[in-house]
Amino acid sequence: MTISSKLFATQMLDQFKVIEERLQNLQTQISTGSRIPQASDQPLDAVKLSARREIETRIEQYQDNIAKASDRLTLVDSTLETAGNLATRLSELFVAMNTDTVTDSERYAAVIEVDQMRETILGLANATDSSGDALFGGFSTEQNPFLVKSDGTVMYRGDGGEHSLSASENIKLPTSINGANVFMQVEDGTDIKSIFEIMSSFSNALATKTSFAQEYSTTNVSTGINLKLHASREPQMWSFQLTGPDGVATISASVNSDSVSELATAITNSGVGVTATVSSSGMLTLAATSSSASGKIELSDISIEGYLVAQSDPKNYIDVLASDGTTVVAKLSDTIQGLGAQGTGLKALVSSIGLSRTTAGARLNNAESQQDVLVQRSISIKSEIGKLRDADIETLITELQSILVTRDAARQTYSTVNNQTLFDFLR
Repeated sequence: MTISSKLFATQMLDQFKVIEERLQNLQTQISTGSRIPQASDQPLDAVKLSARREIETRIEQYQDNIAKASDRLTLVDSTLETAGNLATRLSELFVAMNTDTVTDSERYAAVIEVDQMRETILGLANATDSSGDALFGGFSTEQNPFLVKSDGTVMYRGDGGEHSLSASENIKLPTSINGANVFMQVEDGTDIKSIFEIMSSFSNALATKTSFAQEYSTTNVSTGINLKLHASREPQMWSFQLTGPDGVATISASVNSDSVSELATAITNSGVGVTATVSSSGMLTLAATSSSASGKIELSDISIEGYLVAQSDPKNYIDVLASDGTTVVAKLSDTIQGLGAQGTGLKALVSSIGLSRTTAGARLNNAESQQDVLVQRSISIKSEIGKLRDADIETLITELQSILVTRDAARQTYSTVNNQTLFDFLR
């Protein structure tokens, strides 16, 4: 088979073009270190590489999320540690103050310290992270979640949510603890109180220690006890334990500022040997039913509806009056007004903060565990990307050199053949 010089030249030039394109591709791969400089070079591998890079990007975002969550949880843990130290100090102060040997000036100093610690814990509750977002506000992070109202009480302005970030395709990691759970929901026996209420109650109990008592008794049962109740205008349940010559009973009745007759009836019908009478001025007199009775008449364990914490200025209490009916001998308050009743709330406060810190620590440990998982995933995906993307430089250089030799030889051959004419073959 014979071909013309023109066809031969065309075919050779096409081959040189293919060789040059391959050389250029090899040089690009060597200079970039990538075996897929263009998707068209390795379509299937290019698709795989794109998918792996997308996974790598997601993993990096998850790692960033965990880093932010860890930073916030570390701040939460540090904040709660400080709050826990303050709570422990409150318990120590309670033990020190709950004795009869403490002077009024010492109690006043303790009141100042407790009030200052309350302000400090309020500041801790409004703590923010490095971005200025509230740690304990739930989803609401742009304002202080705890606000002091005009009456001195603290309200929660956050919400019930917990801010979280994705730590993987299926796991969301909380970055904090909801402030309402930490600071506003301390279980004090059967009641739910805020940390601020418990601290205010302790402060108020210290301040009113010498002004109010929680029980009163007399052995002069014939004369008895004169009482003046300071009740609210609305009907209110009052109860107390009454000890009389004939026994002990719990008295409960609904009273208001205008009438204590129901309470008087309950006392008279209690069966403890005490009769109650009400004067025109509203004074309640308790005396032994029998003039020959002996023993004592005692009031204790007073409970007034709506009286949940010690108050700075109690509005509902009982005046114990002298025989003249005007001189106040003692003031009896709800049991919770007493200093000794504050121990339960302070103990619950310490436990609640400790539990919240445990929760923060567990979430921080979870974040660290997820970070370890992501590190392994990142190593694995980077290895796959490397296999798909990274070129074997040594092999490529060898191939490049081989093609260069082949190209030069082909050019030389083509040049020799192409320069000959028909007369060269006829000689």
